[in-house]
Amino acid sequence: MSKRLLFITRSRLSENNGGANATKGFIRCFASLFEDCSIIYPGTDDDGDAIPQNVKRFPYRDDRSKVRKGIDVYRGIICANNPVVRKHLKAHGYDIIVIDNSFSGSSLTSEIKATGAKVITIHHNVERDYQHDNRKEYSISFRLPYLHYAIKSEREWLLNSDVNITLTPKDAATFQSWHKDKDLHLHTWGVCEYRPIADKTFEPKGDNLTFAITGSLCFMQSLHPIMEFVSRYWPLLKSLYPAARLIIAGRNPADILLGECSRQQDISVIPNPDDIGAVIRSANYYICPINAGSGLKLRLLDGFKQGLPVLCHEVSAAGYERMTESGCLFVYHDEQTFSAALQRMVNAQNAAADIYQLFRQQFSTENATNRLQTILKEEHLL
Repeated sequence: MSKRLLFITRSRLSENNGGANATKGFIRCFASLFEDCSIIYPGTDDDGDAIPQNVKRFPYRDDRSKVRKGIDVYRGIICANNPVVRKHLKAHGYDIIVIDNSFSGSSLTSEIKATGAKVITIHHNVERDYQHDNRKEYSISFRLPYLHYAIKSEREWLLNSDVNITLTPKDAATFQSWHKDKDLHLHTWGVCEYRPIADKTFEPKGDNLTFAITGSLCFMQSLHPIMEFVSRYWPLLKSLYPAARLIIAGRNPADILLGECSRQQDISVIPNPDDIGAVIRSANYYICPINAGSGLKLRLLDGFKQGLPVLCHEVSAAGYERMTESGCLFVYHDEQTFSAALQRMVNAQNAAADIYQLFRQQFSTENATNRLQTILKEEHLL
C-alpha cells in the first residue's frame, strides 16, 4: 500500500529566494517518490509551477496584523500555520510528515507526534547561528522572544524527529555535537534546482576581468558582507588586476551600499534587473562574499548555472565540497587567502561547459531524488 505523506512548509513558494527555491526542489523530490502526497503551505495568488500537479494542496493565509504577530511571538507562536495544521491533522491521516524547517512545526510537537506518523525534519540551517548573525534585522523587543522560540523549536524537532536532514555536513556535525550521546538519525541531503536543467552551449568571452556579485542588496545577511567586500577586498583585487570591473546586481540596493560603491573604482550597481541571469552571463567570474549564517548558500548556483567559476568566503562553501574538489570553486577567509584563491581562479582557465555539466550532475532534481531515496530506504521509510 502506498504511504501517505504530508509536507508542511512556511515558505512562500511564489517567491524567488534561497529558502523558497530550496523548498520547491524538496517538494518535487518527495512528490516523485510518494504517489499520495499533500502539502500545507502559505497560499498566494501566484504559486506558479512550484508545486507538482500530483500533490494535493492545502494553502493557508496569514491575515494577522503586525500587532497580533508581535503578541503571538511572546506566546511562542512563530509560525502562522498552527491552527491550520491542528485542524488538518484531525481530519486526515498520514504515514509520514515532513517538516520543512523546524519553524514549520513550531508549537506542534505533541500534536504531530500524537498522529503516530514518522516525522522527517529538514533543517535549512542551524537556527542558532542564522538568527544570531541576522539579529539586527529585527528590533530587540521582537528578536529576543523570536530567537528563544526558534532555538527551542529546533532542539525539540532534533530530538523528536525520526529522521533529521541537513543541507551540509557542517550543520550535521554541529547538531550532533549538541547531543553526542543520542542517535539523531542525521543525514546530509543538499539542495537541487526545482526546474529541469537544460543542456546549453557557451560562447567564448575572451579574457575580460569582469566579476559579478548578486543577491538581495537590502537584506542584512547579504548587504553587510557585500559592503565588507567592496571596502576590504575590492581594493586588493584591483591592486592585483587593475583592469578588473565589478558588477553588483540585485533587489533594492541600500543607500549605504550605493555610497560605498561610489567611492571605489570600476564598480557598477544594477538595481532590480529584469534578467539576473543575463547580468551574470556578462561576467567572467562570480563572487559570493556571504560570511555569516549556516546552511547552504544558493547564490553560488547562480554562478555555476552560467558556467562561471566562483570565488566565495569559506562560510558560503559549506555543501559545495564537490565543486571545490573539481576546481571550479575557490575559497578564502582573509586577505591572504583571498589573494591566493583569486589568482588560482583567474589562472585556472575553467571551461564554462565543464562547470555547467558538473552543476547539472550535482544539483539536478533527479540526483537529489536519488539521494533522498537512499536516505529513506536506509531509515526504512520507503
